[in-house]
Amino acid sequence: MLKPHALASKYCVGNGVELGAAAYNPFYLPNCPNIAPSDGVNFLYPRDLEDYQGYVRDQERAAGAVRPVDKIGDFRHIPADTASLDYVISSHVIEHEPNPIAALLESARVLKEGGIFFCMFPKRNAEIQFDIFRPLTLQDELILAYTEDRKVDTFPPPLGSDRWRSHHYVYSLQSMLRLINWINRQKLATFCVEAVEETDSKVGNSHTVVLRKMLPEQMLDANATLFVEQLLRAEEYESAFLAAKVSLSFDFFQTLMLYTTALLATQMKHFAEAREFYRQCLIQDPECEARRREFFELFGEYYVNPLP
Repeated sequence: MLKPHALASKYCVGNGVELGAAAYNPFYLPNCPNIAPSDGVNFLYPRDLEDYQGYVRDQERAAGAVRPVDKIGDFRHIPADTASLDYVISSHVIEHEPNPIAALLESARVLKEGGIFFCMFPKRNAEIQFDIFRPLTLQDELILAYTEDRKVDTFPPPLGSDRWRSHHYVYSLQSMLRLINWINRQKLATFCVEAVEETDSKVGNSHTVVLRKMLPEQMLDANATLFVEQLLRAEEYESAFLAAKVSLSFDFFQTLMLYTTALLATQMKHFAEAREFYRQCLIQDPECEARRREFFELFGEYYVNPLP
């Protein structure tokens, strides 16, 4: 049986919902109803009723049990009032949504200020029959999906797939973070990057992003380097940590800011987050031998570049 996911248990606290929960991949979160497009009787779209039978078969085969569906919905239709939830969590669901920007904005709608969006999504090699040889989806395609307002009942599945609610797009952790950066820069939402996992610590076939919904005045799209340096000199480490994460939320691919965020996370004793921010720093500069050695000294493991 899978253990609870440490990051999910840390960040997903209070009243939330899980989208597409499955008995073979539980998060063990209390006060967390399961949202799915059908419960075998009710449905969002008629084809969801048929799709539910596959949902049941997959769980019975893998776990010998089926997670009950508590409410009908999906990433575009979360059955919750605006600003009412402490978190929204999903695993291997967002790739089934033909309009991921709209999905992120719907999640932002139902979250309280300070609420958490916790999302795991598959690596390309998680689906060897279909995704493994597909190219990463370009950001322009994801933006086009938003401007065209693509919906599951009007946008066809990718060529080669006959599945309803198929994997519409293929992501890397970096491509998802670029999309989140774009959403913040366009002021469509105010998501602060709290944590990432290049390889999830639950099953090992996914990427993870953890985002926090912020107040607009907390999300300033500006060069934060000097501001972070001032906070560090004043030994205001918690404020510097937040400012660094906000900066990454607009441009995640700043090598020095990733390094600073990793060291501040270590200072704050957020060791899992620190390791992953440091890993992303090394992805940007993989041949920095001093940092490779420091990574080992801090986290007790060797850095190996996860990207081809």
